[in-house]
Amino acid sequence: MKKKILLAAALISIFNFHFSNSQAQNNPVVIEIGGRQIRQQEFMKDFMQSVGNGLVAKEATESEKRKALDEYVELYANFQAKLRDAVSRGFDTSADLRNELARYRKDLASPYLIDSAMLKKIMTEAYERNRYALHAAHILVKVGEDAPPEDTLAAYNRAMELYDQAMAGENFSNLIIAEIFRQNPEAKVQPNEGDLNFFTSFDMVYPFENAAYALEPGEISKPVRTRYGYHIIKLYEKVEFYGKVTLQHYWNRNRNAENEVLQAYERLQGGTPFEMIARQSDDASTANSGGYIYDASMQQLPQEYVTVLSKLNEGEFSKPFLTRYGWHIVRLVKKETMPPFEKMESFYRLRMTRDPRGEASRKSFAAAARKKYGVVDLTTTPVPTKKTKKKSKKQQEVKMMATLDELVANLNTDVFTARWNVKDSAFHDLRPMVRVPGKEYNVRDVAAFIRHTQRAEGRTSLKSYARRHYDEFLDSVSIAYADSQLEKEHPDFADLVEEYRRGLMIFNYNEQMIWVKAIKDSVGFADYYARESAKKSLDKAEDSIYFWRTRARVAYFDVADSRCLDSEKAVKILRKAIDKNLSSSDMQDALLKKVNRKKCEVENPVTSGVELVEQTRQDLLGDDQWKQGVYVVHSGKGYRLLVVQDIIAPCLKGQMEARGYYLNGWQNEVEETLCKELRQKYRVNINHNVVDKIRF
Repeated sequence: MKKKILLAAALISIFNFHFSNSQAQNNPVVIEIGGRQIRQQEFMKDFMQSVGNGLVAKEATESEKRKALDEYVELYANFQAKLRDAVSRGFDTSADLRNELARYRKDLASPYLIDSAMLKKIMTEAYERNRYALHAAHILVKVGEDAPPEDTLAAYNRAMELYDQAMAGENFSNLIIAEIFRQNPEAKVQPNEGDLNFFTSFDMVYPFENAAYALEPGEISKPVRTRYGYHIIKLYEKVEFYGKVTLQHYWNRNRNAENEVLQAYERLQGGTPFEMIARQSDDASTANSGGYIYDASMQQLPQEYVTVLSKLNEGEFSKPFLTRYGWHIVRLVKKETMPPFEKMESFYRLRMTRDPRGEASRKSFAAAARKKYGVVDLTTTPVPTKKTKKKSKKQQEVKMMATLDELVANLNTDVFTARWNVKDSAFHDLRPMVRVPGKEYNVRDVAAFIRHTQRAEGRTSLKSYARRHYDEFLDSVSIAYADSQLEKEHPDFADLVEEYRRGLMIFNYNEQMIWVKAIKDSVGFADYYARESAKKSLDKAEDSIYFWRTRARVAYFDVADSRCLDSEKAVKILRKAIDKNLSSSDMQDALLKKVNRKKCEVENPVTSGVELVEQTRQDLLGDDQWKQGVYVVHSGKGYRLLVVQDIIAPCLKGQMEARGYYLNGWQNEVEETLCKELRQKYRVNINHNVVDKIRF
């Protein structure tokens, strides 16, 4: 028996040796850092994500691939050395890192915490609907979202009466106005009251949108419930219209000018450019510019324009048509086309975060999470009871393991104005209400959730409010638990979070150990400037940023009105001032003394300034004014006097003047020095023989 055991142990040892040896051969060490081995598989994963996949996609040559790989392995070794040093210095545990990573992780996690299938279905629905614009009107019977049952029923019955009247052929606009007056006899209504113009997906609340898109033009919906009440919708038009349009239009506000408009139309048919017709338009804002209206959305256009434009191709113009504003002819210049769904998906995801329909995918995910992870709602979980012969099954009272009673008792109307702030000490029934693996929540947790998330809203019963917000709390803790499991269940997510963590840590490390350090080291920077500036030459085009071009120091004087001071007289005054070496302020005083106060009605007749300007990078001096002297530039009623005081030849910019140009190079030098120190400190070794054999 002992021999068998020894033989088995030997076989296992041989197997493990060969397995380890085979693994080492297939996945050799690329870099060693302070005892840590980074193998080819780990290295190549980072390389391909950062550089390699892009090279493969553009079909780079083998020499290009080799050069990129050799450069990357050096950068990667520096990165890993910095990472090691950052951890040793505590950058991985800083509060700033934790807080910033939490914000990034929240964004990264959001796609994992929704019902993706449902979200995709809703987004696709919105995308398809956005191909069409609807023109509809509605009758609204108002009733609160959480109104008492009797009020809700009364509103529904009234809505059904109006629906029946509309289906019987009564004028829809009259029904709209009648309902408005019934609710408010003092109301002021417009002729087009209840007309919603054109709209598309996301413009209306979701239940309303669903009902409207289910109709065909001319049809009327049965009452539709939204948070505003009951709506009866009549669809007038459904047209293909997406995005914005650029158009030209001709408008004649005279409704009796049909013959004049027809003549304009005939001229267009005969080849007259639309710009010529537009000059006769009553739209003063566009008549002189060809009648153009640029990038107009359907909400910015009259309903009739949308209808007509939807039937035109680019370059076509319409027949004359009449609106309440008068007669019109429009020409479609350009219209947006619907992008592919893939390009719109990020836009729809963003819209879903602001639209109630997006909540559906979240709630669906929360329900699935409760089932998957065994999250228990104890307010709907019966207390186990023994059956008795005295009472039938129906007669037995069913009790729950927890209730909302104490929460309801401590709520008050402050919740409807987002000012509820009852303390935890008010709650005594601390039985668990929600149970997730490893944790339980009680009424105090629910109260804290309400205090944190409460918002102003319409009044309802406190019992209804408590149930609705408890359900939100239940969804929240279910999703929070699912969130806590993401790294375990999704390795790709864990890798992405780790990538962000390392990136943030290195950014903070570089900031403190390189960028800030370089800025603070004034002695080191001065030495770097002296070394590098000595290498710069005016003869090299790439060095031009390090030199000043020819510069001029210019004093200028603006005379608002020539009647205040004649320009020839002003030039003579300044030339005398130059001969006397007067300052610019003294020159201004000399000019002001000669101002003709009787003719001058300007409060500040002469204003001045001094500038140092660089040739080809200024607009103060003309090309023929780059020499010392006095120049006059007339402008409107007045003029500007330019006194070119000095011309400064091209020269190297000083250390502070060129700081921004040298700082990046100085920081790179600081980084190179640091990386050399780190490679020695952590004994970094690159196995170039392994790198040389890598192919991708």
